[in-house]
Amino acid sequence: MKRSSVLSMTLATTLIFGGVFSYTGKAQASSKLNDLQEKQSDLHNKRSILNQSIDEKDGEISNIMNQQNFVEDEIEKLERQIADTDQKIKEKQLQIDNTKAEIETLKAEIKDLKERIEKRNEVLRDRARNIQQNGGSVQYLDVFLGAESFGDLVDRVSAVTTLVSADKKILDEQKADMEKLEADQKKVEEKLESLNNMLKDLEDLQNSLKAQNEEKKELMKELAAQKSHIESEKMSLEEEEELLRTQEATLEKAIQQEQNRIAEEERKAKEEAERKAKEAAAVTNSPSTSNSKSSGSGGSTETSSATPPVSSGTFSWPAVGTVSSGFGGRWGATHFGIDIANRTAVPIVAAADGVVHRSYHSSSYGNVVFVIHHIDGQTYETVYAHMSSRSVSEGQSVKKGQKLGVMGNTGHSFGQHLHFEVHVGLWNGAKSNAVDPLGYLN
Repeated sequence: MKRSSVLSMTLATTLIFGGVFSYTGKAQASSKLNDLQEKQSDLHNKRSILNQSIDEKDGEISNIMNQQNFVEDEIEKLERQIADTDQKIKEKQLQIDNTKAEIETLKAEIKDLKERIEKRNEVLRDRARNIQQNGGSVQYLDVFLGAESFGDLVDRVSAVTTLVSADKKILDEQKADMEKLEADQKKVEEKLESLNNMLKDLEDLQNSLKAQNEEKKELMKELAAQKSHIESEKMSLEEEEELLRTQEATLEKAIQQEQNRIAEEERKAKEEAERKAKEAAAVTNSPSTSNSKSSGSGGSTETSSATPPVSSGTFSWPAVGTVSSGFGGRWGATHFGIDIANRTAVPIVAAADGVVHRSYHSSSYGNVVFVIHHIDGQTYETVYAHMSSRSVSEGQSVKKGQKLGVMGNTGHSFGQHLHFEVHVGLWNGAKSNAVDPLGYLN
């Protein structure tokens, strides 16, 4: 009876403490699940902000493209004006050439006219000398008085009149030719001056149009540079949004796994409670107890000489090799991880249990794998870059020491090595939560 009571008390104590431990385990599991769900919600919010930023970048790109279209129209208009002005300049230049040819012709005519005027002047000078030598108008009177008859007088008067008319005609022609010469000179000079002024105006307009065209082309270059910069920013945002999306999907899988694990533990705990209840009932009803034996089997992990050993610490070494570059400042920038180099193409393994967040080829990381881990209530993300090949896919669960790929020299890399990063929390574009992996590897 006493023995039965002792056994009953022992069983009750076991069930009480088992319940306490079960409750503690459930609380821890619930806390871990809540933590994962909070991180998933945070990622969703960050993605919303990033998508808003991407939309803003799209708006900026659209605005720049509208500006580019406007400037292109302006350039086309200016180029048409330049072509039209070029044609006008050619026409004015042709007119100027024709006018210059006309001037040359006029110069020849002026030369002939001057020669004619000089000859007329010589005739008038001879006539004047003759009048002076013969007494001027007295000579004409002698001519009239010497007439022998009225008919002879008429003839003499007619002859004198002809001479006087001839002199007057010469003087009139002389005056008309001089006036024509002056008028032609003035007309041609004014025409040439007008053409030169128009040509100068056209050339000034052409220079102005060309200057405006160059300004528009420079503006197009600036707009193209702005567009390229914004597109680059957008691509970075899209890549970061894609990382967050896959992080969110990975956490969703981790949440599902955690929920399954909790359900499995609850099932096992229920089965264990039922088993203990049956054992307690058997002990109560049985006069004797039997010793139970348990046995277990140990397994050994076959490790290749090229594969790092799996440690019991937070993270195991991800590759066999030499640390060729540490965490921190390097080449005027920050090196957010460590480089592990090896001349042999050794395997790259997961540093801890987790879920593959990304497995893809990046222009900078080359062949890269991102793995999310949830260890002792803390979320980490590790990065394995520059691999020659990858052995895992996104969303895949991996174990510590499981092969992820092979060391290589892809992406922005100088020599065969593994670039390894550790982030406390989820990876972000700024890498603000990157820590020195050497403080976590053992």
